[in-house]
Amino acid sequence: MERIKHYRAAVAGPEETQEHLSSGINTIADMLAPTLGPIGGHVMHDRDGTRGPELLDDAATAVRRILSLGDPRIDIGAMLMRHIIWRIAGQVGDGGAATAILTREIYRQALKMLSAGIGYRELEIGLQAATAAVRQGLREMAIPAQTEDELALVALTVVKDHNLAATIGELSYLLGPDARVSVEKYVAPYLAREYHAGANYKAEIASFHLYTDPIRKWAIYGDSTVALVDDTLSEAGETIALIEAAMKTGKKSLVIIASHFKEEALHIMVRNQTEEKKKLSIVGVQLKEIGDPRRLAFLDLTTLTGATILGRNYYAYAARAKKEDLGEAMRVQVDRKTLQLQPYQSRSAAVQETAEQLRLRLERLRMDDEERPEIINRLAALGGGMGVLKVGTNLKQERDILSSLSERALTAVSQAHKTGVVPGGGAAFVHTRQVLDDLPVEGEEGVGVKVLRDALGAPFLQIVKNAGLDSPAVVAMRLEEAGPSYAYDVIGKKFVDAREEGLLDVTGVMTAVMETAVSGALMALSNSSIVYHRDPTQSMEP
Repeated sequence: MERIKHYRAAVAGPEETQEHLSSGINTIADMLAPTLGPIGGHVMHDRDGTRGPELLDDAATAVRRILSLGDPRIDIGAMLMRHIIWRIAGQVGDGGAATAILTREIYRQALKMLSAGIGYRELEIGLQAATAAVRQGLREMAIPAQTEDELALVALTVVKDHNLAATIGELSYLLGPDARVSVEKYVAPYLAREYHAGANYKAEIASFHLYTDPIRKWAIYGDSTVALVDDTLSEAGETIALIEAAMKTGKKSLVIIASHFKEEALHIMVRNQTEEKKKLSIVGVQLKEIGDPRRLAFLDLTTLTGATILGRNYYAYAARAKKEDLGEAMRVQVDRKTLQLQPYQSRSAAVQETAEQLRLRLERLRMDDEERPEIINRLAALGGGMGVLKVGTNLKQERDILSSLSERALTAVSQAHKTGVVPGGGAAFVHTRQVLDDLPVEGEEGVGVKVLRDALGAPFLQIVKNAGLDSPAVVAMRLEEAGPSYAYDVIGKKFVDAREEGLLDVTGVMTAVMETAVSGALMALSNSSIVYHRDPTQSMEP
């Protein structure tokens, strides 16, 4: 491979390919292995030689710091590991180090089988059958994550800070599995949270003249009529038509939610607000979203309020608005950034039906599908609340890491809400090995099942090893004998009831770790050659 230095490209054959992939996979797994578990260590990253080393105990952050290890023969496997570790963190918020350890072990065991003459396709079929069986075993083992403390324990595995984990647990517990929480960064040590009730949308008041509280810069109305105009409200006649329709409802306030307001239409609203004996209070709200997000926001607002959407692309213009086209809301608050709307209880059935349809769509999407964040935001709005998590440190890089970890912890606790929890510290993988003993797969395909069974204990064994304990394999055997509700406390050096001690892993995280590890190992094993370019393109994104 010395010719890489002299030629534009070089090719590694089958034997060299697996040798090079093994080097990179082992390098990353060896680097991350000490970080696994409660007594894990850190990865030291020398940033630029001027600001001092950076100590990292988060696998995803550590691998993202790597652009090259200086040798293309190592980089090829290392970048594969970098990709799957960053991917798992983005999908479920946690599990990077466990994924690295499990991927390496599956790859190592499977490579032995291939070298012994087992066919790749048979091995793949066996691994996939075993993966499906373990996935089902984890589901059956799972228990619901019901308390704020349990959710905080899940967050703690990501952020490693008790106060921050407690705050994230509280946010998730109060706002539910589809919680919409934005993370704000502050230039000082800081930790706080806010709750905003009702459906929340990025929006702004159409004019400062429409504030009900000019000092706080917001407008608040209760028991309001709501008009939805997915269009620009441009003429005075359109505003007048909406006002006349609203007055027929008997309510004392009108909230007009539109794409945009032009001066002529807005002038009518402002003039109405300045009249001493006005019969109707009005506020105009402009949604900040554009394109499909705005269209979907209007559809959800229809569900929340019962209003008909008006506009050029709908059945009627605002100038032809009737009383029946308007909806209602129990409370509306709008300021320079946000619209908060609380629907009446009478809208609950329609809201629940729409939310259930969205959840079903969400379940069918891949974890990395671009549509997922959009659906999650819609569910959060329909669910009736959002939160703001405010975190801060003095140093910018620490601030960025803290913000990223907080977002990933929120993803992990959301998974805990939806999929439940299993015994932690790698114990769930040890227990689910039993489901593979009776799997009806024979011949060479059965070798794939054995590969996964033998590999599943690797994360647990690494955690025990990191704790400095002797005979990890013996500890794993005794854990199986203790029963599926037990985990091993490496700090107390004892077997404990996982639920009672709060030693838990998220079912969805563990499932994703296993599936990603199997997929990554098979991806590496399926390669029979590598083309090395002299000046490969480097990317900050894994």
